[in-house]
Amino acid sequence: MDNLIMTPASREILERWRSASVDGRAALWADPAQQLLLHSAWQEDILPYWWSAADNTEGLQVVVDSQSIWAAAGQLPVEILAAAVGIQEEKRALLTAAPLPDLLKLEASAPMPLDMEVDLLSKAVEEADLEHLVPLLQSMADDENARRVVLNRLAQRLADDSHAQGLRSILFGEWHDAAAGLPARSFALGALALLHSHWQQAPGVAVVVPEGRASRDPEVDKPLLHALRERDLPAFMGRIRALGDQPLDAIRQLFLTVTLMIIEGDHRHDPQALMRLYVWLGTLLTLPHRSLRQARKVLFSAAACTFGFAGWQRREDWPDFSTLAAYRDRALSEPVPAHFTWQGALYAAASGTSADWWLQLAERAVAQGNPTGFWPIWRTAQRAGQVTGGPLAWIHPLVVLRFYFD
Repeated sequence: MDNLIMTPASREILERWRSASVDGRAALWADPAQQLLLHSAWQEDILPYWWSAADNTEGLQVVVDSQSIWAAAGQLPVEILAAAVGIQEEKRALLTAAPLPDLLKLEASAPMPLDMEVDLLSKAVEEADLEHLVPLLQSMADDENARRVVLNRLAQRLADDSHAQGLRSILFGEWHDAAAGLPARSFALGALALLHSHWQQAPGVAVVVPEGRASRDPEVDKPLLHALRERDLPAFMGRIRALGDQPLDAIRQLFLTVTLMIIEGDHRHDPQALMRLYVWLGTLLTLPHRSLRQARKVLFSAAACTFGFAGWQRREDWPDFSTLAAYRDRALSEPVPAHFTWQGALYAAASGTSADWWLQLAERAVAQGNPTGFWPIWRTAQRAGQVTGGPLAWIHPLVVLRFYFD
């Protein structure tokens, strides 16, 4: 299908990239102007597939994975990037590519005062009014401050929706990191595709946000991990309520709890859903939250979604947390372990070779055909330690191993 939105310059750069030799791609990528054009072309190229994915979780996951690769492009050697991009293009080719609406060709409207543009943006998003939204977003994308407002409003609008384990926020987070700095047209088209998929997806389950904190009692003091493992809903939600005055800290604790749950559990749930939960929680910690009330709403939505994964038996073929921590403390005095093992992950961190370890993990994933969901997990786990901080920051590489190389 002919993509009528794609510019001639985008078509040309994509053709050059796809047909270039290894050295030719490296030369293209080394030129900042060509690199920016290539990023814009990738965003234009995915639009028909993104638009047609609508509410299809599998199709949107292909879009998420594509955006994640582009977001990670600066970390990857050109040959790994090219291979990952090529594999993902083959996956997209298996999806339906819908004709894009002619409204996407509308030109930018005349600039207005920012407060007026924000009011019009909110109204158009609420009413799914593409005719007014297209020229408005094109105009706002031309101004740095207005673009920042668009990003914040999108993040806040999508953050507390738990449908498909926060798929809306995951898609926003990966697209944001891949495209937030692109030229106005490419940025606006991506924001419109994001909103289109938001409008098409079912809403997540609404949650009631309690006003007060839970009373202090022994049940509230039960750790989140224990409450989840035992499917103890009163203890779990009581603990969440007790943490509710500091919702971002509570989300951080929830994220660490889910990380430990993934590492130790023999889970009966859909692994893709569990992967999305991990990425969603990690993404929430990077998003702006408008107010304490909104952050509490996000927390309770995430907590309710997380409890859907409660109840598991610890796998005996993986070490418990105390064993992991003990090995980490003595890793450098042990023999060098096999690379893609839990010992290998901890040894890489202790020896200062984590960057090489992550790249070799990416190379292995490309050799395996970009396993579904790998790239968002890879990106989230890498930055999770910085996002969460604290003494457990070192556990996140183990999540990637548990999902893909166990």
